[in-house]
Amino acid sequence: MVVALAGAIALFASGTVALPAQEVLVVRGMIGSKRDFFQDPEVKRLLMAHRIQVQMTPVGSRELVNRDDLDDYDFVFPSGQSMVEVVYERRKNKSTNPYRPFFTPIVLATYADYARALRDAGVVREQGDGDGLYYDLSVPALIKVMQQGRFWSDLGTGNNNRVITQIPDPCRTYSGATYVGMLAFALNDNHPPTDDEAAVRLAREIKPLLDVEGQHGDDHAPKYLAPDGRTFGTVVVIYEHQFLAHQLAVVERTGQPDRTRALLYPEAQHETAPELLAFTPAGNRLGHLISEEPALRRRALELGFRVLGPSGETSDYGALSEHLRARGLPTPTSGIGDTETWLPNRKLLERMILEVGGCA
Repeated sequence: MVVALAGAIALFASGTVALPAQEVLVVRGMIGSKRDFFQDPEVKRLLMAHRIQVQMTPVGSRELVNRDDLDDYDFVFPSGQSMVEVVYERRKNKSTNPYRPFFTPIVLATYADYARALRDAGVVREQGDGDGLYYDLSVPALIKVMQQGRFWSDLGTGNNNRVITQIPDPCRTYSGATYVGMLAFALNDNHPPTDDEAAVRLAREIKPLLDVEGQHGDDHAPKYLAPDGRTFGTVVVIYEHQFLAHQLAVVERTGQPDRTRALLYPEAQHETAPELLAFTPAGNRLGHLISEEPALRRRALELGFRVLGPSGETSDYGALSEHLRARGLPTPTSGIGDTETWLPNRKLLERMILEVGGCA
């Protein structure tokens, strides 16, 4: 009886016991790469304590904003400002309220031995306090190695494949499209193309570097982080939070980080600025919660996100660093840097993606 009473008290305190007698608000949303936040069991539990259940339609950000049924949802959550602009244009004169709970840089992920091979080839430089987990990446140097058609075996490894970067489908995903923009920025002397002729020229120079991969996938992080991830690819484009969430989980489980993997931060980095765009009162309720509710903000940190202030301000930039240090993980020195990759305007980037990916 004592155990049963204690359990009932705990359920009542969490709000769970009252759920059967209270209506659960189902909030429908289309979500790009940040869907892993809403797929997290703890996030689901915290939302359910507020009687909210998120019903997700997972879809690439670039595909999301062009869906015919956009207005049928309570919210959408695309990655990147350019995709947010498309939503605003499509919903002109309709209610669209933005929420910016967190952000995460686009990075390249690899394995420790490949990171050392790239270091010896002058492509990356190990971060001083990164304990072998983090490297600074020269995108121009990486492009040079790829253009030369060099193989990993040329760099002292036993891999006889060409040195390439595997990316999500640039026609469907924001990260894939952004990587094309990052390559263009590096190839154009740290300037984005400003006219159609330059955009097409750069796209045609980039296309052979991506065609080597063959068919592009969607989110590469799950395969990269799988136990047999090495058989899938050597260098992949992912988001920082995906790597950090993996490391935090490994440290919690074993007490030590996963030293078989490493993260490469482009020296001219690009931060994604995902926004939850709410169309209905239900969407607004969810947006307020993930932006302001302390337990949900703390869970975002535990999932590797860089958490913004409750109103989207930058006051909480250092919270992730503190969270990593408290759990015995080194803090990357890149990810928030002074040098940023500037993408071409949306029209020119679309022109480049069409040329590179062959998408409509």
